[in-house]
Amino acid sequence: MLAKLAFRNIRRSVKDYGVYFVTIVFGVAVFYAFNSVTSQSILFDLEGSASASVFQLTGQFLGMFSLLIACVMGFLVLYANGFLIRRRKKEFGTYLMLGMKPGSVSAIVLLETVTVGLVSLVVGLCLGFALSQGLSFLTAGLFDIQMTQYRFLFSSDAFLMTLGCFVLIFVVAALFNTLSIRRYKLIDLLSARAKNARFRVRNPWVSLVAFVVAVGVIVGAYVTLTDGSMLYFNEDFWRATVLMVVGTFLFFWALAGFALAVVERTRSVYFKGLAMFTMRQIASKVNMAFMSLSVVCIMLFFSLTVFSTGMGLARVFSGNVEDGTLYDATLGANVYLNEGGIHDPETLAGMSSEDQAYQEVADAKAAAVTADAEAYDWDIAAKLAASTPLWDELVDRALQIDFYQGSEASYGEFMERYSITTGNEKQDELIAKQGFVFVGVSPFNAMAELTGRPTVDVGENGYAVNNVLDATSALSDALARVGEVVEVAGHELTSTGKVMTQPLETTSFIANGAELIVPDAVIADLRAQGGVPDTSRLNIRYKTDRARGDKLLEQALAEALSTDEQSTAAGFGFKPTPWPVTTSFTADEVIVQASGMNMMISYLALYIGFVFLIATAAVLAIQQLSETSDSLSRYRVLAEIGCDRRMILRSLRTQVLVYFLVPLVLAVCHTVRAVSVISGAILAQLGVSVIEPALMTAVLAGLVYGAYLLVAYFASRGIIRTALGKKLIG
Repeated sequence: MLAKLAFRNIRRSVKDYGVYFVTIVFGVAVFYAFNSVTSQSILFDLEGSASASVFQLTGQFLGMFSLLIACVMGFLVLYANGFLIRRRKKEFGTYLMLGMKPGSVSAIVLLETVTVGLVSLVVGLCLGFALSQGLSFLTAGLFDIQMTQYRFLFSSDAFLMTLGCFVLIFVVAALFNTLSIRRYKLIDLLSARAKNARFRVRNPWVSLVAFVVAVGVIVGAYVTLTDGSMLYFNEDFWRATVLMVVGTFLFFWALAGFALAVVERTRSVYFKGLAMFTMRQIASKVNMAFMSLSVVCIMLFFSLTVFSTGMGLARVFSGNVEDGTLYDATLGANVYLNEGGIHDPETLAGMSSEDQAYQEVADAKAAAVTADAEAYDWDIAAKLAASTPLWDELVDRALQIDFYQGSEASYGEFMERYSITTGNEKQDELIAKQGFVFVGVSPFNAMAELTGRPTVDVGENGYAVNNVLDATSALSDALARVGEVVEVAGHELTSTGKVMTQPLETTSFIANGAELIVPDAVIADLRAQGGVPDTSRLNIRYKTDRARGDKLLEQALAEALSTDEQSTAAGFGFKPTPWPVTTSFTADEVIVQASGMNMMISYLALYIGFVFLIATAAVLAIQQLSETSDSLSRYRVLAEIGCDRRMILRSLRTQVLVYFLVPLVLAVCHTVRAVSVISGAILAQLGVSVIEPALMTAVLAGLVYGAYLLVAYFASRGIIRTALGKKLIG
């Protein structure tokens, strides 16, 4: 009997509260699909530890954020259940009046919760399985590879995680429902509808003051949030966060009373049609639900910000892959690690015995590295060719470019002279202290010829500028002004007015910014005076394809440079030294890493953004449906006094639009400020525009949010039409 009653209640509730069931199904589907990403790796022909680590790292991050998603879905389930329970108080009271025991009523609710949970899990898992297959094709697109081993893949780990998470959520929901039923008194259950019918409007003057304060607090949060606070999460960031949250809660607390006071004093609006009824409906609803509206607004803000900035960050890793993989591989020597040279005996004598012993060892190593480099005239390719026969088998062309740093002048002089800033104070400080970085024109032109890019002529006493980094574009333009004179290694050089854009290494992040291209004679004089490169880059073109070339390069470095336990544990196939090789990057590694980071950030942005978006929209839809059901007596009065169907439905449309759009508008304001700061502090510095990700976010939000808005409106309209029946005119 109880089971039959529970199933009947479910069938009756599906029509009015279907949005709740659909949302849970979507939650289960998305939860399973994204947590099955790790299992997709077997579908692709990906070789090497870098490829495997991409999927492993992505799975770990998605797993960590799944805890947050589970909490959000748990909140949604409990919140929706609370509304359903309050909506059905009179029904439960009727059961008790007819002689049913409280335990039996609780059993009915428990059966309903279990049934809904099972149906949601089954349907959601089926949908999630289908969605996970789609994610496999999306992953293939992000890696730009073909799925030669495609087959339907079911992830048991994702299934168990989803099952455990949502079973726990529904167990908590069942306990919550049972305890709620048991603690209510019969008089409270039977009079619930009458209690819900009261208007709750706050004092307009108090609301006015609170509204002004709320706007001031929110503006203060916007002002406090700066580029530096977003980069370093300092006190300003947390202060801005607290102000934003407090301002949002205060905004919704005061909004209804303030708006009602304004409209009441606008007679031409207040007494037109059902505006009076509509405004009081909205005011009552907002006043009762200001806490949930505030939470919805903050969740919307988080969703929109994560999605727009996440997709922007993903473009950072994929946008410059072509420029970062012009060479098959790049070997780097960071010689500046030995800066300061060998210490003289007097300096060593002034140290403590412990420091002296440490410095003597360091000096010995530095002397050995320097002697080795000088024996090959700092030519990395010559050293490696002499150390392993594999080098000649591997390398078609190897071009070295050395970077030097002057001490006569710094970039700060030009930044101060022309009021140049990167938009980031910390970055400005670092660049301003740095001396000019310069390279010789011959190796630069050799790189340009190798990659099919323009060369440059600087003459005997001129210089050009090489810049591929957006953050230093203004500085580069200032350095390249015709007639500007700089001092480099004792030479006065005049700008040729040319700015080149030549990537000089294989890398995920191209960092060639504001580098001076100087005559070879300047480099020769510097070397004659004992100067050595601060860093060197050896760019390689293979004789074979990249896959085989990468394996040969690994073997060649292992033979030429040997290895040790520490290097092996750190993931190196060779022992890194300041010279000849400190770092090694291959084009395929960069592509895999870029694709992997693109995949990880894109998936996280989609996962978090989508779940938060549907959760917030579902909460608003459930609230609207519940409020419509609670207000049926008011709509009956409107029908009885002669209001036609168009007037009543127009009022309903206004209520739904205001209820959905107000938190969205405030969330968009928060998002615009946060995204503009993030864009200025991070994305713009890396040459990524936030406009396209923002448009994608707007489209996604419009589709999801708009769909729930329409569902809420049409479901509410159906409730009203069913309740009023023939009383509706027109």
